[in-house]
Amino acid sequence: MNKTIKLTLTLLVAAVMITMASCQKEKTGVYQPKKKIQQVYYSSSYEDKTPFQHYEWNGDKLSSITHYTDFDYKANSTWVENFTYEDNRVTRVDNYTNSEYITYDYDGDHLKAATLFYRNAIACTWAVSYEGDHISKLVGTFYDNYYKGENTPQLNPLSHLLPQNVSQNVMKRQQQMAEQRHQEETYSIALLLTWTDNDITKIVFTGDGEYVDFLLQYDDKNCPWYGFMGGLEDYLVNFVAGHTGFTKHNITSMIVTENHYVDTLCFAYQYDSDKYPILQTMYEIGDDDKDVLYFEY
Repeated sequence: MNKTIKLTLTLLVAAVMITMASCQKEKTGVYQPKKKIQQVYYSSSYEDKTPFQHYEWNGDKLSSITHYTDFDYKANSTWVENFTYEDNRVTRVDNYTNSEYITYDYDGDHLKAATLFYRNAIACTWAVSYEGDHISKLVGTFYDNYYKGENTPQLNPLSHLLPQNVSQNVMKRQQQMAEQRHQEETYSIALLLTWTDNDITKIVFTGDGEYVDFLLQYDDKNCPWYGFMGGLEDYLVNFVAGHTGFTKHNITSMIVTENHYVDTLCFAYQYDSDKYPILQTMYEIGDDDKDVLYFEY
């Protein structure tokens, strides 16, 4: 598999925000981690260590994330996610430089919908369904202004809801679908989630003839994004180069099946004394190339 395809898959995993690992119920969108990420760096077999993300905090609340690269870990113009809270829950994320923002709507303690506005129009919306306290299904509807030639949204509503590699993979497919439609049609896709305890272990992507199956495995250590945009009674997934709060632990492998083709991505970690990752190495079975993330708290 060439490096572009590999990175597209590797960077797909994604999610909404992070919570404490307890048994009591927490409101979706409340993120109060025990350890606060300050800086994330990236390196690869081809690139030296470079800044990837910078986190700013206002007391216990995450106020912004500055991004220094695009979804393929390539140098890109810097852009910033700015978080707005109501009742201690994230209700809006703004990227002012690209004229876009996300709104999060709730039904009681559960997330109901995430909507992306791009250049003064609705670009896409994600409707959220539950089985008990677990998110079971996400349905995304994409409108004709989602993709405008070389201009595309930088914000991804799923990046805080799903493992980062998954959310980025989904976003790439969304853009490909939009390109095929020449920006003229509205279309929908669905993500079906399967849980094992506090971790999402399977995600099925369907829509417009597409079918992709993701199988996820985890370690037993602490995920620094757990509860971010989630809480969801302690059910959200963290993962690589990004922020996601739907799962309690860190992903160790992702098996992607599409059209009978199977690709396995692996993730190895180094942890600090509190069992939080300080280094994550991503690689594909049978490939010597490696992508590395470094975390500072």
